[in-house]
Amino acid sequence: MSVAFTNVVKRYGSVIAVSGISFTVQAGTLVTLLGPSGCGKTTTLRMIAGLELPSEGRVEIAGRDVSTLPATQRDVSMVFQSYALFPHMSVLENVAYGLRRSGLARKDATRMANAGLAQVGLENYGQRQPSELSGGQQQRVAVARALVLKPSVLLFDEPLSNLDARLRRQMREEIRELQQRLGLTVVYVTHDQQEAMAVSDRIIVMNAGRIEQQGVPRDLYERPATPFLARFMGESNPARGHVRRLDPQRVRVQLGHAQIDIENTTALDGEATVAVRPEAIVVERVPGPTDALTGTVARASYLGTHMEYSIDTEAGALFATCPRVDRPLASGDKVALILAPRGVIVVES
Repeated sequence: MSVAFTNVVKRYGSVIAVSGISFTVQAGTLVTLLGPSGCGKTTTLRMIAGLELPSEGRVEIAGRDVSTLPATQRDVSMVFQSYALFPHMSVLENVAYGLRRSGLARKDATRMANAGLAQVGLENYGQRQPSELSGGQQQRVAVARALVLKPSVLLFDEPLSNLDARLRRQMREEIRELQQRLGLTVVYVTHDQQEAMAVSDRIIVMNAGRIEQQGVPRDLYERPATPFLARFMGESNPARGHVRRLDPQRVRVQLGHAQIDIENTTALDGEATVAVRPEAIVVERVPGPTDALTGTVARASYLGTHMEYSIDTEAGALFATCPRVDRPLASGDKVALILAPRGVIVVES
């Protein structure tokens, strides 16, 4: 089932938490609300769930106006950050809880709860207590409890924030596989950009209660429309450069003595703010190519799989990553920086 917001505003007294946002989540897709703390993404999710009502505007689920309906009449299920499992109930009882509250007979609720646990790979865990499960297993129980209610829309509020890095990666893959296999409509909230890019069909980036930009993950990362988005979607180095249009599709960006031709249809000639992705910087010892950006290593850090460098250049301080750990550079080394066109973005001209 689809979800649609039209000019939705949410106020708490004089504070505007969400300011006139509009978007659509197509049926059977996973859309992530992404942004820093306090940007309004969780408030937006709670307005879909019916836990908050909009101050203005319209919220629709499957084409039906639900703006004033309580949560019990919206046919949505929500997986909370804390999982909210009942510690005094078994895993099976936790999953069956919503079914029993809806009036289903115990036998039928138990059958459906067992099927829900099987969907998330926990078919043999029904008699355990939540305290006997790992964090990832508790997360699966919370998902199973939401799924057995067969909601039109499934909501996730920062579902992986309590897990370690390896388990987060595993669980996000499992959530994405489950969503695609069952054709679920999912709205997912996170502040983690990598998590959002890994699971989403589309991402809606929020900032200060407004939508900054929305689109597919690749577009948001490679073609951010604002300086905020360029900084927020992955690492980026802000730099001042000069832009000259070559043709309707390309511009030439000059950073110091370096020139890079990139695809761009909107930038104007003149001074511009440019974002340079760290992974797009190839660091070479001098002398490098004549069109390279020269600089001096200010700091060098070894991170096992790669080196990280802070480099002072004529275009400003740049942060770069380098996979070559066998011949690390040291502070004070003179370097030449070769910039890959895909990692140079004009964000404001």
